[in-house]
Amino acid sequence: MLALALATWAMLAAPARTAMTVTRDETNHSLKKGDHPLPVHIGGRVAVSPLAPPAPKGARAYVHQWPAVYWEAAFVGDRLLLKFDDDKNEYRFTIDGAAAMPLAQPGRAEVVVTGLGPGRHRVRLDKVTESVDFARTFNGFFVPRGETALPPPPPRSRQIEFIGDSGMTGYGIRSDTRKCTKEEVRLRTDSGAAWPSLVARSIDADYQINAMSGRGLVRNYGGTEPEDVMSALYPRTLPGGTAVWQNPSWHPQVVVALLFNDFATAIRPGERWPDQIALAGNYVRAYQQFIATIHERSPGATLVLPWPDLAKSNDASVRQLGSNAQDAIRAAAANAGILRIEFPSLPDFTPENTACDYHGSRSDHRYLAEWMTGWLNARPELWAAPRPR
Repeated sequence: MLALALATWAMLAAPARTAMTVTRDETNHSLKKGDHPLPVHIGGRVAVSPLAPPAPKGARAYVHQWPAVYWEAAFVGDRLLLKFDDDKNEYRFTIDGAAAMPLAQPGRAEVVVTGLGPGRHRVRLDKVTESVDFARTFNGFFVPRGETALPPPPPRSRQIEFIGDSGMTGYGIRSDTRKCTKEEVRLRTDSGAAWPSLVARSIDADYQINAMSGRGLVRNYGGTEPEDVMSALYPRTLPGGTAVWQNPSWHPQVVVALLFNDFATAIRPGERWPDQIALAGNYVRAYQQFIATIHERSPGATLVLPWPDLAKSNDASVRQLGSNAQDAIRAAAANAGILRIEFPSLPDFTPENTACDYHGSRSDHRYLAEWMTGWLNARPELWAAPRPR
């Protein structure tokens, strides 16, 4: 019989319980007959499908690609198993609100947690890294025969959705240098430290971060991959797939969209826009269509579009362009039936931009999170809006 290849990842002492031990089984022999899966509450978009035998009945594969996806479950017992097929992403694992434990690139393996102590436990798994180029799979939580699966934690009363680019993903935020390879960017990204995650947790909201680095609304960073702009990717369950995401339980009261990669780099020869004015016109027309798509998916949501304060520009044409763009988008929102659209001015501060490729630092993300949280908290009526059933 093949011996288990168990590599001990960590041993943590938790208050009022025995030592918790976490091990990784790369042979995938720790999941036993009679073990059963835990039902989960999912934050974010995932593709769900049954796991094939010999996986226990009711086991599910959760394929994901968007950042900041999370799973929550509850059980009574002393032992828990997490099953992965993911050689790329890093996760954070939390039991009963204790300090989070990193699970980096678990691969095709089972992670076994023992020594939890008897009683009820609540578990959460957060995806930390960004999967721009690939989808990977978490195959769920399991408990042994004799332990009790509890209903998952209920959905939070507040739901908020963010749509954007690398500014929302925590791009390279753990880096101590601005110069990073593509692989270093992947390993140093932390969507949990990005300002949208900080905002959602501070207001106790379920959240989706439907963002992808380098993507714009009609033009990506550098003018690349025009078929993969956010207006095309947003409806999908997985950005790299074609299936349209549907979930009747997702009715965010607030949708925050921040998409300006279109203008981040100069137009190159051969692109379809002769100049920035033409690009801006295309951008506004696409935004008009995009907000209609958002409203169709989330008809009860207030649309929040943080906007640069172009009124402070020394260029009169820029000031007029910004005003015209807002007027056109407001009119399109009214035509689409959106009851409330807001354009909060982005805060005027000098970011550190010390992360990979001059992206925002932890301090920059905290600053933006405090600003956005304060803006939301000053408008409690946003959460009182009726939600479709």
